Amino acid sequence: MKKKIGIIFIVLSFVLWILIPVIPFLSFSAGLKTAIVSGLFIGGEVFFWLGALLAGKDIVKKFIQKYWRKKDKNDDVT
Repeated sequence: MKKKIGIIFIVLSFVLWILIPVIPFLSFSAGLKTAIVSGLFIGGEVFFWLGALLAGKDIVKKFIQKYWRKKDKNDDVT
């Protein structure tokens, strides 16, 4: 159950990050837009790290290996 909540938190953090570019197009005052973007930024970070703690090391490791591959030595173009 703890791992599922952690994964949900990680997904929620990405949703919060995706919402950030939408805020400038809303008809709010500049101060309110700044507050919303700041809240989404902080909330995204908090939910990601809480999710990582709850999901556990093995889940986070699999996620990193799947979506952020390491650069191979053959990929270097020099």
